[in-house]
Amino acid sequence: MTTPKNSDALLKTDIPSLHHTIGQANPLSEREMEVAQLLATGASNAEIARQLVISPHTVKVHLRNVFEKLQVSSRTEASMVLVQRGWLTVPGREMPPPETIAPAEPVAPPPPLDPAPLPALPATLQPWQRGYLIGAVLLCLVALLAPNIRAYNNNSPELLSDAGRTVLSRPLVQRPDRWDARTPMSNARSRLTAIIAEDQLYVIGGEGTDGRAVAEVDAYDLHVNEWRRVSSLPEPLANQTAATFNGKIYVAGGSNNEGTDRATIAVSDGFWVYDPASDLWQSAGTLPHPLAGAALVADQKALYLIGGWDGALMHDEIWRFTPSSAASGKATSAAPKWELINRIATPRAFFGATLVGDDIYVIGGYDGKRELNLAAAYSISKNEWRDLHPLSTPRGGLTVVYDGLSIFALGGGWTRAIDTHERFDPNTNLWSNFQSPLQGEWRHFAAVSYNDRIHLIGGWSGGYLDIHLEYQSTYRSMLPVIINH
Repeated sequence: MTTPKNSDALLKTDIPSLHHTIGQANPLSEREMEVAQLLATGASNAEIARQLVISPHTVKVHLRNVFEKLQVSSRTEASMVLVQRGWLTVPGREMPPPETIAPAEPVAPPPPLDPAPLPALPATLQPWQRGYLIGAVLLCLVALLAPNIRAYNNNSPELLSDAGRTVLSRPLVQRPDRWDARTPMSNARSRLTAIIAEDQLYVIGGEGTDGRAVAEVDAYDLHVNEWRRVSSLPEPLANQTAATFNGKIYVAGGSNNEGTDRATIAVSDGFWVYDPASDLWQSAGTLPHPLAGAALVADQKALYLIGGWDGALMHDEIWRFTPSSAASGKATSAAPKWELINRIATPRAFFGATLVGDDIYVIGGYDGKRELNLAAAYSISKNEWRDLHPLSTPRGGLTVVYDGLSIFALGGGWTRAIDTHERFDPNTNLWSNFQSPLQGEWRHFAAVSYNDRIHLIGGWSGGYLDIHLEYQSTYRSMLPVIINH
């Protein structure tokens, strides 16, 4: 790796002075201070990355954390705050500590002069005054209503789409122990869902590289490592959820942007059922609300729809749906019978949920302001909740799967860099971390468990992904049976 000619100039500052504080603790980590040190010298992101032997994306993550902790919005403001507080010393910009500056002697103000008498005002408002008054009232109304107006137009692309985000480069995929690469998808996409049915892995919908929802459905043969195209969704969908019931695949909610304005995203209340045997999609009715980022799980008796976002509000409901005529794949004109049975403690979307025995585990998510580290289990038969140990890292846009022994919280990193996944043991109620093959962020991908392997497909990590990775979650071997004659 080459070093730029001005590297000596970039690093002339005395490093031991980086954590000097005056009256308050420095909130930045050692690595963030190293980035800030080079930032104050005028170094670009590329120069900082070369000096610290990290990627430009990691530099951006550190800068975002520095700005957030210092409550500033620019590189110049960050440098000024660090220098003024004595946490950073830059040649030519040293400032004396506050205690060394002698306070100015107080000077008594001169006595105020008597004001001149005001001219007589007219008894009624002039036309131009009325215009200003009406304008001021209208501005106040706009200021009051603006948060509600912006809630959908600005938040919906951020919550429902990865389009418009800076595409850095194709991420470097490492393969730690127990990770392997499989045949990738034919096209990159995020915000998709995946389901196992009859030894086939079905990847459904998602958001393509042009930022639009897609209707494509691909089936992966788990035995021969090949993909094939099957019947598409009745409508393009991203951010949908899916579950299997009686051998059929149910898809609930999602979002789409079929109009000419790609930034206008509509949340769907669609509810669809797919029969793998006939390769046909049918309507199963509608949801209680339009929902995106919800979770759908199933036991042997019913389907359970949890949480989600309707384009304006985060939801906390748990709805139960028992398929009847819709279970056969036939269209029905009657609305499905959705029954509200309970609620989650914190309204959220883009979380993970999985069924373990009689319990539905609800993990992580995004509440509209922050990623969550919450974990809880809902007993279907007892209709009650119990809290679990939280995740070690808050995760939104994650996927949760159960492999028969452990629960896996995979991905996330919506607002912070991550480099691990987490495993939960239901018997000990404890989480443990293991290394991710992608560093920084990896979210809105699909994951399923099959035998002792977990398949992870697509998602977003600085760009749309087509990858298909396999993780050996457990080792299960058959011991020989010895029979004595």
